[in-house]
Amino acid sequence: MRSLKLALPICALYLSALALSQGSDDKKKVFDLSTDFSVTQSPEGLWQYGYSIGNSLTHDAFKPDTFLDKLNPICFWHPATNDRQIPGYYPYVAYNGSKQPALEPTHGWAIGPGEVAMEASNNGQYSIVRFRAPYGGRYRVTARFEGVHFRLSSTDVHVLHNAMHLFDAEIDGYGGNASFHPIEGPHPTASFEGVVSVSEGDDVDFAVGYGPNKTNYNDTTGLRARLVLQPSNP
Repeated sequence: MRSLKLALPICALYLSALALSQGSDDKKKVFDLSTDFSVTQSPEGLWQYGYSIGNSLTHDAFKPDTFLDKLNPICFWHPATNDRQIPGYYPYVAYNGSKQPALEPTHGWAIGPGEVAMEASNNGQYSIVRFRAPYGGRYRVTARFEGVHFRLSSTDVHVLHNAMHLFDAEIDGYGGNASFHPIEGPHPTASFEGVVSVSEGDDVDFAVGYGPNKTNYNDTTGLRARLVLQPSNP
């Protein structure tokens, strides 16, 4: 009976210490592109929207977009301009900020609520969304790419940790909202899921290129991306 009486206070102390430790951990654990998307851009931001300087996905080829076109409900990040006829429109990163699927009527594509759309340039520059890890640790990374152009997207898609390729695939078809267009094509979607160990300040990139046909015509590609910081090993 004495050992039981002794064990109970020790157990209570342990549980109290554990609860205090867990309560003091105020780190953000979930980073979701759909809910975190921002209409401001800064080098310190967790999410950055940009493109590759050339047709390379080397880590230092990334350059942030500088021009935001605040259309409603779809807004666009561009390298320099919102004029489709002038260099600087492509590559772009777009976002549907509404709670309903949104049609882009001018160019013939649609994305769901909270979905990002990306398109490369016609000279091979990649459209890139970059996540910069605020803490070191293990992150469960999930990404889903889908063709969202009604004339069938044909792109190459990638997930990278700094310069290391974690995932490479091709999109060929339409895999978006079926109320706008039937699902079509041999590879309308591509998905990645994995646990990645990163250091604080490391980058995880989600990139869309102009595909094996080397043209960005009708290439709009949707992206949903999420990173969840995993518990530390005890």
